[in-house]
Amino acid sequence: MAMEFIVPSVQIDESDVGTRPTDQMSLAGIGIVGTFERGPVNFATTIGDEDQLVNTFGSYVKGLTGYLSAIGALRQGANDLRIVRIVGEGAKKATLTLMQSSTTYLTVEATSEGTWGNEIKVEVDKDAEASTFDLTITFRSSVEKFRELTLEKIADIVPKYVTLTLAENASGLPDATEGAKSLASGSDGAEVDDDDYIGAIDSSTGDRTGLKVLEPIQCGIVLCAQQTSDKVRSALITFCENCDIEEGLRIAVLNTQDKLSVDSAIAQTKTLDSDRGVFAYPWVEPEELEGEYVAPDGYLAGVISVLNPHQSPSNKQVNGILSTRGDYTYAQVKVLTEARICPITLVPNRGFRVRNGLTLSSDSAWSQICIRRQQDKMNMELWNAMQWAISEPHDTPLWNNIAAQCDAYLQVQKNLGYIRGYKKTLCNSQTNPPENIQARILTAIIRWLPLYPADFIVLRMKRELSEDDAA
Repeated sequence: MAMEFIVPSVQIDESDVGTRPTDQMSLAGIGIVGTFERGPVNFATTIGDEDQLVNTFGSYVKGLTGYLSAIGALRQGANDLRIVRIVGEGAKKATLTLMQSSTTYLTVEATSEGTWGNEIKVEVDKDAEASTFDLTITFRSSVEKFRELTLEKIADIVPKYVTLTLAENASGLPDATEGAKSLASGSDGAEVDDDDYIGAIDSSTGDRTGLKVLEPIQCGIVLCAQQTSDKVRSALITFCENCDIEEGLRIAVLNTQDKLSVDSAIAQTKTLDSDRGVFAYPWVEPEELEGEYVAPDGYLAGVISVLNPHQSPSNKQVNGILSTRGDYTYAQVKVLTEARICPITLVPNRGFRVRNGLTLSSDSAWSQICIRRQQDKMNMELWNAMQWAISEPHDTPLWNNIAAQCDAYLQVQKNLGYIRGYKKTLCNSQTNPPENIQARILTAIIRWLPLYPADFIVLRMKRELSEDDAA
């Protein structure tokens, strides 16, 4: 619409040129692959707190790994877990068939695989002359009662722990049960191994298992709960190094075996060199499992998760633990740090703390977790912000627009205290010579100065020999 300048007024001129807003991307999500008592299998379920964790996947069961790492992360304040439950080959859901005379009427099936489903009980109650029936489903202390059901109403109810499937020829009402009947044949399957954690993609169906489930899911930190094998550690690092920016960039938290000496733990890092790996040590004693020790992956992941990417986990408190497997001197913490291991130790008068913020990278430019994560955040946000520019005319107006948007973004990062500073973005004829234009390649050089953690505080004490200048 043409603008009129006759009557004094405020007028709005809409334009699609200029800088675009940039979405703020989060790296707080933690992807956890592990074994649980129950819950969806090979599916990424979002969990935000302990109640959700217990309601969906059950509580602690000795021998299962996922709860131990998940609760460790939640105790640090993490609130965005993407949990993938894995099971061994041959795992089955518990079932029960309700009959009408000698014909199948209704199949009751546990919502997920595992022996837990064998604890579910079902009772059908009805009067001899009734036109409806009552259905009671019990799992431990949880009791669900569905009253005055008919054939038509069964499809409308959604029990918490089971699914109901009517037989094709079902009619009328099911037979009453003589007391509560238990579901049966639920199985956890074979023992879970490294390959179950690493997972795969089915070439015919595209179905994903294990760690592969997290591949298209945005989560900034990943771990295989409580796992300590070289094979799993290597797979985690490879997984993070190969993730595409479109799916999200991430780091992996790795574990040592339990009861390893400092020297033995250091020996395990000699073959590991990656800015996307973080090595946690030692095992810790959780508050709720006094006398037992668990791998620290979830605890360290939780500490990292609640920080802004530019913040180092070094010197941050670790909640929810009573002790670590062994006491460590400053000299031992020093050699662990030199080996690029992230130890959790007791600091006198300050509780349990992460003692450094190092990746496994031997390159000093990428040795800090906070530098790696801040770069990842900026990579993802700028990638998202520049989608509009794809296939636009490759000429000066586009170059200028991109440079302006990048500089505006960097200024925001500086204002927020996420970076120390930046230089003007270069996007011109020098960065885009004719051969690149012909090849349809546009290059912008973005230059920023990161914030480094003040890890080493030096207080220079000077003893004065006179009182002349004393306060």
